[in-house]
Amino acid sequence: MVALGVAPAARANGGHDGDRDKVQIRTVATGLDSPRHLAFGPRGDLYVAEAGRGGPGPCFVGGEGPACMGASGAVTKIDRWGRQYRIASGLASMANTPDNDNAIGPHGIIVTDNDRVLITNGGPTEPKDATGATIFRETLADQSPVASLFGKVLKINRQGRAIPRADIWDYERDFNPDKVVGNPAVDSNAVDLLQDGDRLVVADAGGNALDTVDQYGRVKNLALFPNRAGVPNPFGGPPISMQAVPTSVNKGPDGQYYVSQLTGFPFPTGGANIYRVDPATGAVSTFATGFTNLMDLAFGRDGTLYALEIDHDSLLGPLNDGALYTVSRSGEKRQIALPPDTLPFPGGITVGDDGLYISINGGSPGAGAVVRVRLR
Repeated sequence: MVALGVAPAARANGGHDGDRDKVQIRTVATGLDSPRHLAFGPRGDLYVAEAGRGGPGPCFVGGEGPACMGASGAVTKIDRWGRQYRIASGLASMANTPDNDNAIGPHGIIVTDNDRVLITNGGPTEPKDATGATIFRETLADQSPVASLFGKVLKINRQGRAIPRADIWDYERDFNPDKVVGNPAVDSNAVDLLQDGDRLVVADAGGNALDTVDQYGRVKNLALFPNRAGVPNPFGGPPISMQAVPTSVNKGPDGQYYVSQLTGFPFPTGGANIYRVDPATGAVSTFATGFTNLMDLAFGRDGTLYALEIDHDSLLGPLNDGALYTVSRSGEKRQIALPPDTLPFPGGITVGDDGLYISINGGSPGAGAVVRVRLR
């Protein structure tokens, strides 16, 4: 373990192409269950959302195959002295069986100026029974009460208890904003959040939406990301319609929201964008293009935008190496050259005083870690 430095003065080395001789990689946390997004607190402590490893059930057919749920989601803190421990556990998680991998659970995380931790607990991503009928969250909660945390923004209090702040899944069920331009099914997976004044802004990957939450917990849709038509089917047949799947939201130096795109199936190489969203009107424009399966974004103090791909050769490709880019204010991207196997299946990125902090092995129970990437 290493001391992490003080995050509020974040000063990363922006705009560098980087070469492998000038990059330092150090592991700062290990033993995590499917780690996703990260955030620094005001005192320099690093917090990581762990999507978990599912559990004993109930079980169902999820979007990526058979899955079981349980109370294995968590939030880990790596304090400024490098000590690692969980500040919250027992959160809702679902994972593919039989290996308990590719979990969905705690994902987005922010830490406010008064050291309050907020997370999104994603899922349950349209679970179905053996007949293909949708299982609603309330049905899961009747069998396992922790399922009631799926789809919510949660505040983690100082005792580690999760207190509901807003219900994104409930909003999707009642209004389903993307039913015409995206996915007609009730499908929600809250994956990131941003605090902007008195409101929270939440990226819903399942709902292809950017939603806002007011101080009373009321949810409202701000922007939608429509399907892309005419995408070639890698398995042959006619072209298909591909969902957008937003994965993170950050506020830029210009006051606009920046949203990364994973894309849905068939996860085309070079097919993902970074979008810019007007916070007042919700108008969406394309800021940068040519990425593959983006997972997270982070701004450096100098205004450089860092973009993280979860899988550089596509989620359907044979490799699982992610990739890291800098993006200029004009939308020009440059890949940062890293040694092979530096970023296996990365789950999130944040900027610290002494480098970039990235979670890796984001789909693996117990094998997750956080690395610091320092560009010299």
